[in-house]
Amino acid sequence: MSTVIEKLVLKNFERYRRVEIDFSAGLNLVRGRNSTGKTTILNALTFALFGEAPEVRPRLLVSRLPGSGEMSVYVKFRSPRSGQVVEVERRGGLDRNGDYKTESRMLKIDGKAIPVDSEEVLKQKVTELLGMSLRRFLNLVYVRQGGLNEILSPNRDQMDSILGITLMREVREQFKEVCKELERFEGEDVMTKLRILEEQIPKYDSDLSYVNKDIENLENEIKELSETVSKAESKELSELLASIKDRDSIEQELNKNNSKIQAFLEQTGSSSIIELEEKLNSCSKKLENLASKKSSLEETVKYWEEKWSVTRAQVENFRRQIREHKELAESGLSKCPKCGQEINPLILQRILKEDQALLKGLEEEEESLRKTVDSNRSELKQVLDELKQLETNHYRLASAMNSIGEALKTVKELLDEKSLILELINKRLTSLNLPLKPEDPYLALKIAQLLPIQPEELARKKKDLEEKMKTLEEKKRRRDKILEEVEKARGLLDKLKKRVEKANLVKTLAKSLEKAIEERRRELLRRMEFKALEYYRTMTDQHVYDAIRIDPEDYSVWVHPRGLTEPIPANRVGGGHQTIISLAIRLALLDSLNLRSILILDEPTYGVDSQNLPQIANYIGEVSKYISQMILVTHHSICEEEASNIINVVVQEDGTSKVELEA
Repeated sequence: MSTVIEKLVLKNFERYRRVEIDFSAGLNLVRGRNSTGKTTILNALTFALFGEAPEVRPRLLVSRLPGSGEMSVYVKFRSPRSGQVVEVERRGGLDRNGDYKTESRMLKIDGKAIPVDSEEVLKQKVTELLGMSLRRFLNLVYVRQGGLNEILSPNRDQMDSILGITLMREVREQFKEVCKELERFEGEDVMTKLRILEEQIPKYDSDLSYVNKDIENLENEIKELSETVSKAESKELSELLASIKDRDSIEQELNKNNSKIQAFLEQTGSSSIIELEEKLNSCSKKLENLASKKSSLEETVKYWEEKWSVTRAQVENFRRQIREHKELAESGLSKCPKCGQEINPLILQRILKEDQALLKGLEEEEESLRKTVDSNRSELKQVLDELKQLETNHYRLASAMNSIGEALKTVKELLDEKSLILELINKRLTSLNLPLKPEDPYLALKIAQLLPIQPEELARKKKDLEEKMKTLEEKKRRRDKILEEVEKARGLLDKLKKRVEKANLVKTLAKSLEKAIEERRRELLRRMEFKALEYYRTMTDQHVYDAIRIDPEDYSVWVHPRGLTEPIPANRVGGGHQTIISLAIRLALLDSLNLRSILILDEPTYGVDSQNLPQIANYIGEVSKYISQMILVTHHSICEEEASNIINVVVQEDGTSKVELEA
């Protein structure tokens, strides 16, 4: 059995000026007369852990005793989950308005301070380390005065939360919300939008058919007009004009590529291609040197990291060895439980001192190695940053050089093509006896004036041809738009169908989750019933019940007495039996949730008469055997033999509460 709560320190907390309480594994008996401050200890423990006490405003926790100052609560516990030692401290006081204000919070894990920026962050970390939230702590672990038997007829929502059913149901509700979202698209019902799309797509197909027919007719008309215009124009002149157009296009491409080359040079800050090549070669050499330096530094970092790792492992081994020797020295055992050798306290202390001296040296060496590793890592990071920047610059220069090379290749090809075109233009000018130069930029305009056709008729036909071609382009754009709308509609149709499939899948998942939730809940309840009956039979020899049942609808507990045909509510049996059944149910619940580390009972014998008190006390003593740590608050002299730690609470003459630990 291991201790969960190890220490609680209060300062100016209600009637306590300052008190330090050590807890142990097993049963911790907190006893004293009524109104001495026993429950205050439990309030302080809850406040230290979670920052609030059940049903008490924080401002009422601050001591009103004369001379009281800042209130502080400190708790030290061992995490049931990880075994880490956790220390939590909260300090605060009343502000001008009389409201409680937290001044500082502290969290340490295995002696290392952990930063906490807010109350929520601290509460979350304590919840993770303790393995339970405040709600589960209050509803399951901490049984307040008069509440022991409430578990026989519990609140359903609280039980759902304790069993983890609430969270699963929230997930189920999220599934339903997702399903609702999937069944809506852009504010509309998906099924309605599906029906609309299925009606629209055939209309699009019909419109597309009509547009294609118009396009076919127009193309035929344009073909006839083009032939007429072609016949009216000189073939040789048309070919010459086409060559001139090709020449002009080549000239435009040449200008464009020359502009590209100049732009690439400007981007790299180079005045010429030769200067760019020099920059690229220089950058490549720097890149090789820096890469070599990086490899060397990586090996150095690896070497020191390995040395640091070995030293850290040695430090941890010495710390563990010292901790085990300390625990052995504090245990008071005469023989080592591991090896069975006799324990000489003086020799053990000497070994501890020697180990601590060696540990100090190793810790100093480990710190030195850490600094060396950090220094080398920092230098490596700087080199990596420089290398990254240099690689980026090299890539930029190389890309510019490649692009310029491609542009130069294109320029050469264009110049060759231009030379051929100019030669062809010159031949055609000669054959037509036109005294014009092939390089003349206004050559096309001068030739157009020499066309041997009737201008009025040709102009009319060309205008008609131009209008029809424009109409054809409009029709094609209309066709493209319809095709785009059809494609978009079909794409949306597929998307909505997939959305419906997903919605149906989510519905199926939600139903499966609902079924899984209920199966898990009922399986958990069956397990609790079985375990509760086992605990009941081990705590008493009065085996008057054949079964314990938990109603899955409201979690009320029923028992089946021997000789009866049907079970009866557990809250209708005798008071003593109610208590033992309540304890058995709570143990079964803790067992099922793997939370048997701690149980707190505040005046569990509340309302029990003196005749039944010994029997109830015996039941509680039996329960303590199954819990790693129990804190029992009572004003009766019970469970003293079972207690591993007895804490007496008394009120002094000045009205302050005082704690006395019984040896």
